[in-house]
Amino acid sequence: MAKKRKTVRLDLDVAPAAAGFGSASAPTPAHHRIMKHFASPFLLGPPPSEDLLALMMHMFTAEEAEVAQHLPPLRPRTAEKVAAVARRPLDEVEPVLDHLAYTKAVILGHGKKVRRYTLLPLVPGTFEMTLITADLATRNAWHQRFAELFERVYDTGYLADYTRRGRTVMRVLPVNSLAGSLQGAWPVERLEELFEGHKRFAIGQCQCRMAMRLVGKGCDRPLTNCLAFGPMAKPAIARGMMREVSRQTAIDAKREAEAAGCVTWIGNVRQDWRGNASCSCCGCCCHALRMINDFDAPALIAPPHFMPVRDETCHPCRLCAEACPTGAWTYTKEDKRLDFNPRRCVGCGLCVLACPRGSLQLEPAAGRHATDETWPSLIYKGLPSALLGTTGVWIRRLLG
Repeated sequence: MAKKRKTVRLDLDVAPAAAGFGSASAPTPAHHRIMKHFASPFLLGPPPSEDLLALMMHMFTAEEAEVAQHLPPLRPRTAEKVAAVARRPLDEVEPVLDHLAYTKAVILGHGKKVRRYTLLPLVPGTFEMTLITADLATRNAWHQRFAELFERVYDTGYLADYTRRGRTVMRVLPVNSLAGSLQGAWPVERLEELFEGHKRFAIGQCQCRMAMRLVGKGCDRPLTNCLAFGPMAKPAIARGMMREVSRQTAIDAKREAEAAGCVTWIGNVRQDWRGNASCSCCGCCCHALRMINDFDAPALIAPPHFMPVRDETCHPCRLCAEACPTGAWTYTKEDKRLDFNPRRCVGCGLCVLACPRGSLQLEPAAGRHATDETWPSLIYKGLPSALLGTTGVWIRRLLG
């Protein structure tokens, strides 16, 4: 049983702090059409429901929904194309799209000379864009309600249906104080190594811990440790999602998070020139780790490169179980029994640090797989299992 931490809530104004964060008072046919887009298995969507419809009504006013319904998922359209399909003037449509993309951040807008807009998956995608920020002062009651409605949808466990086939979008790095001794066994296990060759770093507030604080369930671990580096940092800074920081500031934020009991994940590639992203996660707030804790699903986390091994000096004291973010270690008080479930282990090493006797060590995991060299390679290798899992969800819904 993990040690209980102080629960923290973000106190926001009752009214949105900035103009333009409106919601619909009643569902329209456009809201139902948008819900159908977000519910698509090919967007990792949840099944249609009253909660999902309520979320769509919150994200889009009636006027915004009339425009956004003409955005096909993952197929960007220009404002001119949307205006033509909607049969409305461009000067009416384009400001709505820009507002949804750059103020509410519920759709994606990109491009300099020719701007295009599209719908993203609810998660990963819309959830992150909507909540992550460089400045907590920009969050208001609209964001609080968004988090509440999103949590209702997430708590149905629908994501578990997509993640049981072992997609490996991200991996967990061993805590820094242990990683140095593991370098001979496996390369690129330290954040500093992954930073090499990159000059730009950006940091923002963790969207998962923010969401949980907004709904009154957040822990007291630090918020400012969601990171992008390399070319990935530029759009995050431009959108106000993150602020630019020095390399050392980025490292210090990660070390602070680890000291508070967070684990560091990174995109499951080595040193791609395109850059990477990383957050510092806790088992009570992180939606990826909660997939393991709440639904016994592997989420999108790659099998660990290292696993804890205990020796004969272990006298169960439950400190490793309290430190573990995924419940891999469990302690039974009645018979003082300590059990380990390797299926739930992410290889972070927090249990090793917590052991007062030094009875635990991280050792190379059996059957581990090399990290992909680049993002295109990761996507290409993961595509077959992703399509298989998605198709399975689509068939089950069709038959059910």
